[in-house]
Amino acid sequence: MMLVQRFAVIDIARTVAIVAMAIFHFTYDLELFGFAPRGTMASMEWRLFAQGIAGSFLFLSGFSLVLAARNGPIAPRKYLRRLAMIGVGALAVTLGTYVAMGDAFVRFGILHHMFAASLLGLLFLRTPFWVNTIIGAVVLTYPHFGTWPMFGGTHWLWLGQTSTALPPMVDYVPIIPWLGAFLLGMSAAQAVTKFDLWAGLANMINPDTRVAKLLSWPGQHTLSIYLIHQPVLFGCVFFARWLLG
Repeated sequence: MMLVQRFAVIDIARTVAIVAMAIFHFTYDLELFGFAPRGTMASMEWRLFAQGIAGSFLFLSGFSLVLAARNGPIAPRKYLRRLAMIGVGALAVTLGTYVAMGDAFVRFGILHHMFAASLLGLLFLRTPFWVNTIIGAVVLTYPHFGTWPMFGGTHWLWLGQTSTALPPMVDYVPIIPWLGAFLLGMSAAQAVTKFDLWAGLANMINPDTRVAKLLSWPGQHTLSIYLIHQPVLFGCVFFARWLLG
């Protein structure tokens, strides 16, 4: 089995995304326990920040799916193991937030989306990059043009076309429009293949330097860090509030 080459620039980009997510969740916890003003996370700046984080994660996931198939068919065992980890992580997030947040639990969050996109993305692996660019752009912008009435019920909330009032959710990343970011990531990687730019991408950052290894490590373990960081941050802020009364 041929090993998938790692690119320091991609790993470091994932590190930036996971650090940004930790900052977002830490600020959320600060507001939850009264250390930040009420309404902080509802501001436009923080909402855009959250959307940028979700979009970057999904873009990089789509890019990585193509990267995994760059030198031949995707290794089934590795792909299925990764898919199972994401699926178990998504289930853990749903159960954990149900216990902690009640009715505001995560019904279809970032991990749920990554699980679905990892399956749907297989349909677009051999599609020309420009086709995936168009489809990705259409999906990403589709909510601006309306919804499909037949998918308006709340049981379709995973699709993103629900026209009725949504239940409160601490995370919500539906297929429409966010699959568009995943497909754009795929098209970007396919364009790199099309124009033979992988060598240049590999040489952008020397992966053997100490700094590159340090910055790449979180990006190589994003799923584990994602599952662990929020309970740790939540616990620290909770403990601080308990100490302060």
